[in-house]
Amino acid sequence: MSRPSLSQTKAEAKRAFLIEQATLCLSQKGYAHVSLRDIAKESGVSLGILHYYFASKEDLLLAVISRYKEGFIAELEREVVEAPLERWMDSLYSVLHRSLTRDRDQHRLWYDLQVQAMYVPAFHEQVSEIRARLHSLIAQMLERLSDAKHSSLTVGKEAATALLYSLIDGLFLQSMLSEASDSKDVISHFEQTFPLVIQSLFLPKGDSHSSIR
Repeated sequence: MSRPSLSQTKAEAKRAFLIEQATLCLSQKGYAHVSLRDIAKESGVSLGILHYYFASKEDLLLAVISRYKEGFIAELEREVVEAPLERWMDSLYSVLHRSLTRDRDQHRLWYDLQVQAMYVPAFHEQVSEIRARLHSLIAQMLERLSDAKHSSLTVGKEAATALLYSLIDGLFLQSMLSEASDSKDVISHFEQTFPLVIQSLFLPKGDSHSSIR
């Protein structure tokens, strides 16, 4: 494989910089209240330069969300799905807490994108793809837990996956809607609910009091 040229490297770095600036601008003001001209001004480049890298505001938002969600999904894969099972719940809580604190503004854009997806076909396609990947991670985790517990799900895997996705997604949405809420309180409430839901999804076999936490 040939190494990228200096011009390619510079172009990639410039594109990454513009995505970072757009992330800051969009997360602070929201998609509907920001124009490409606003983003160009915040980035210190001309509108023409911004158009060179991104054909439209829609194209730029897709790039912003794609970069954030790639990182979020990679964290879930590395720290929860592929990690040892001993403390998987604690690892999940840690990832969710970081998203509600460090990455709160970027995650808020994810909900902005989902609303826009009801009207913009290009957004609908990306939202569906990201949701499918998250569902796949949950399904993989359920399979690991089922094997560890030597137990079957009380409902179909698709139904269980949808339930857990809705629970986690609801946590984020309620946190986004309540700006005054403390992320620690949100996670604390989730910690009280989530294990009970997980327990209800598996048929008791052998020692029904055994834990996979």
